[in-house]
Order: sequence, then C-alpha cells, then structure tokens
Amino acid sequence: MKHNTKRFAAAALTAVLAVGMMTGCGNSGGKGEVTQNGNETLFTYDGEDVSLKKAWIYGKMTAAQYEASYSSYFGENFWTMDMGTDDEGNAMTFEDYAKEQIISRIKQIIVLNNHAEEAGASLTEEEEEQCAQYAAAFAEDTTGAEILAECGATEDDMTEIYEENALAAKVQEYMIKDTDTNVSDDEARETTITRVVFATTNTDDQGQTVDMSEEEKAQVLATAQAALAKVQAGTDIADVAEEQGYTNTAETFAAGESEEGEAFEKLLAGMKDGDITQEVQECDNGYVIARLDAYTDADATENNRQSIIAERQQTKFTEVYDGWTKDLEAEWNYDEDVNQELWAELVLHEDTSAEATTTAGAADTTAAADTTTAAATTAAGAADTTAAADTTTAAATTTAGAADTTAAADTTTAATTTAAGAADTTAASTETEVATTAASTEATTAATTAGN
Repeated sequence: MKHNTKRFAAAALTAVLAVGMMTGCGNSGGKGEVTQNGNETLFTYDGEDVSLKKAWIYGKMTAAQYEASYSSYFGENFWTMDMGTDDEGNAMTFEDYAKEQIISRIKQIIVLNNHAEEAGASLTEEEEEQCAQYAAAFAEDTTGAEILAECGATEDDMTEIYEENALAAKVQEYMIKDTDTNVSDDEARETTITRVVFATTNTDDQGQTVDMSEEEKAQVLATAQAALAKVQAGTDIADVAEEQGYTNTAETFAAGESEEGEAFEKLLAGMKDGDITQEVQECDNGYVIARLDAYTDADATENNRQSIIAERQQTKFTEVYDGWTKDLEAEWNYDEDVNQELWAELVLHEDTSAEATTTAGAADTTAAADTTTAAATTAAGAADTTAAADTTTAAATTTAGAADTTAAADTTTAATTTAAGAADTTAASTETEVATTAASTEATTAATTAGN
C-alpha cells in the first residue's frame, strides 16, 4: 500500500516510548478501554510468547504519539482515515495500520534480543537500574498508572519493556557497525539561492496547467529582464521579488534537485557566493533571476551528510534483519498468527462522535438559555484543540542516559548510532526523516505554490 499518509504514520513508531510520552502525556489513547485478558498470549514469534498486556502498552504509547503529532495535520478523526488495503485486499483504516505496525515493532524487538549473544550485547547493572527507575516513574505517573491498570500490567512489566528496548538498541549498533560513514562534500552538498521565477504557464478553467503563447512568453521575458537590470543596478533581489508579488524566494537543494533544472545548476557551479546571474535564465518552470547565497551551505550540507549516513545505515540494518527473519517471515501471517479477537480489545482512539452528537442535541433543547456562556465555552473548547507537535524532527542519535528505549518500527526502519552503554535507546532511521519530511512538505506545498 503506497500511501504518503502511511509513510508519515510510520515515522511516529520510532519514538513512541520517548519519556515525554511515557510520563505526563495526559492522553493514553482510547481512554476508558480495559481488558481482563492481559496475561493471555496474543502471538508467538521466534519462540517468544507476547502477552496482550505488553502489546497494549506499546499500543497506548503509539496512540498518544499519534494524537499529539498528527491530529493537526489530518484532523481529530484521523484514526478512521482510509489507508488503502492490506495484502489480502481488505480495507484498512489508520488504526488498523497502526495496530499492525505495533506488532511489527514487537517482533523486531524480539528478534534483536534473540541475537544479543551473537552481537555480544548485554546490559550493565547500572543500565538495568536505570531501566527500573524509568519504569517506576512510568508507574507513578497518572497516565502511566492508568495504562498499566487497563491491561493488568505491573511496574515489573514496564521494566522488562525498557530493558528489552535498551538491549535491542545495542544489537542495532552491531548490525550497522560496518556501514561506510564517509560522505564527501560533493555528495552531501546543499546549495542555497535567492531567486525570482517568472512563470510561463497559466491555469485553465479546468484547473490544468497550460503553456503561455509565444507572445505572452515574450512579455514575461521582458519583465524578467527589467527586473534583473534593477538587481544589477543595486536593488536587493528580495525587493524585486516583492514588487513582482513573488514570495517563494529561498531555495536550498542538493545536486540534481533544483526546481529550476539541471542547466540552471550547472550555471551556479561557475558562480561565486553573492553573485547575481548575469542574464535571465530559462528554466524548467519559466524564467529565473537569482543570487547565489552559498554554493555549499555549511549547515544544510552537514544535515544532508547525516541523512546520507542514516540511509546507508538503514540499508545495512535491513540487509542484516531480513537475513535473520527470512524463514520466520515466510511462515508469518498477521491475520492468522495474531489472535485477532484478543487484539480487537485494544482500541487506540476514543470515539467521541456519539458524545458530540448527544452534546449537540442537548444544546438544541436548551434554546436561548445563555448564549453568551455557550459562545465562551465553544471558544474555550476550540482553543483546546490546538495541536502542538513539530513532526518534521526525528531523532537520529540516541544519547546516553536519555529515557527513550524504543526499537524501530518495521523491517525498513534503520538503526542509527546509539551511544554505547546507554540505558535509553531510541532507534531512528532515514525512513523516519524521509517520511516525516515528505508529509510535512505535502502539508506546505499549497502555500509554497501560492507564493509562486
């Protein structure tokens, strides 16, 4: 199922058990749901039985992460969004997809723990003590205590979850240890320009993009040439852009990724930082004048270098992991191997539609009661719905002593460098960064295009 929303969703699964979500998160997802079957076996993988209560805890943390991060992008009802179909052709909602990924995450933790001896990985007494402290903090937190009570889990169960994630992260280090982390400046280079694009296309009545006539293009070219003359005479290119009503002036890109095309990039390679293009350049989307701000943008280049390294680590991780699980996956069937009746007891979101309908009906029966109060209440409620997530940032490196002990989401999730000896061991990957960036870019495309 190739779906941008799905790729975006996978990003959250690499940071579900961050301490920010594990204590004081205020929302465990699906509040009010409980099970009496927490000790029942939900599934077995690589010789390990997984109880419903363990999957329940992972599930509630996933729900909290999603609700904190994605409701602002997809709305409060994102759990019921259409996510296409599964491998069997059955319709999937966002919640269906998330629950399957939770199982994938737990499977991965099992596999990595089962290869700890091969990796020479183990936890020190200090790390075990840290895991116990994190578990105690979780159990003492109001939300954490609610989650444990819902599924009949204990503080010891949480300690086990922290420990198995911490150990899994150490195994990840072993899996990616042979990754080539040398990335040249030429490969990593990101270039930054300030530009004004003079489009040579229009939008017809059907909303389709159509090329201008030759006469119209000539007029656009004349406008671009006049603008360039002003810049060359000393007018700041940003001021010229404002005069033209063009707001999308800044562009940072890697080799081969400029919106203006390959020929334009070759032109920039021969310029110095601060130079202005000497002539109006015809590009893939019209005519352009530009200032080269930094042929090699230091910060952007370093960020890209780390992204390339993470992508290589992902490739290595996937290669090793797929080798370990080839036979296991050949026999695995999510629908058959997971007790779906038991798994259905976990609900990742609270259905507020019925409550909202009841509230609306009650409001209608109070006809003219106190409209001022009602309006004030509505405004307050609206204010509370503001999301505060910045989902464009994904952790790529685990820090020693941090409280995050999450393993990666599925077989495409790559381990990143984790500080040796850390008790908290978040796994992250290029897929996380790519998925998050792709979705974030999608969310801002309309505004960016409008700026053109």
